[in-house]
Amino acid sequence: MQARPPEGLTDTNTRNIASYERQLGERSSDGKMLGYNYAMSQIGHEMGHRWSAFVSAKVNGEVIPLGPTHWARGLHAPVAFPYQRPSEASAMGGSVWQDNFDGTFTQLDDDYYVPATGWSYLDLYLMGLISAAEVPDFFILRNFVPAGKDAAGHPIVKADRTKVTVEDVIAVEGPRLPDVYHSQRKFNTGIVMMVEHGTKPGKDLIERANAIRDRWIEYFAITTGHRASMTASPR
Repeated sequence: MQARPPEGLTDTNTRNIASYERQLGERSSDGKMLGYNYAMSQIGHEMGHRWSAFVSAKVNGEVIPLGPTHWARGLHAPVAFPYQRPSEASAMGGSVWQDNFDGTFTQLDDDYYVPATGWSYLDLYLMGLISAAEVPDFFILRNFVPAGKDAAGHPIVKADRTKVTVEDVIAVEGPRLPDVYHSQRKFNTGIVMMVEHGTKPGKDLIERANAIRDRWIEYFAITTGHRASMTASPR
């Protein structure tokens, strides 16, 4: 529930948000990453599990799982409406792969949801926020063989590339129901503060929870391309 990592913290573990502090701060006038970045990565990811990543595709008669729980590392799953970086892989997994056209592929963004990212076109289709016609063709890599790293440290692999279309997904799962014209567009999230029995939440905890709520509403609008809205009002 901290807005940002402590000042001066250094970390090279890419599973921790602190390792991205300088990179993400470059987009802001104050040199700091967006607040509650780690919270957004967790909430966005878990929200996405309402729809993803449980589908398969049928390609040339073969049924290929794209998940099963998170998108496979080899799935090319670029984000439709990025949250904070030009190139992001889905909050539900997958990667952003650059085809080097020599049998190798460079992983430009990995299959982990820290720092916070948006959702892929396939995610948004499954959420009922875009039509099948709006999902560009994608691909999945299989039979990985490590092939070094590029100058920026991105992993390079040799792999077999299989083209996938949203129609290949529909061939297994059927069309999305309700469709994009009748799907839910307004959502509400409950935020619960847990404290020890007999105590009340302090001012700092309440302020942090409210800040997370405000950031979550903003995050959801950005990452859905403003095709859906979020509130966080108790009921």
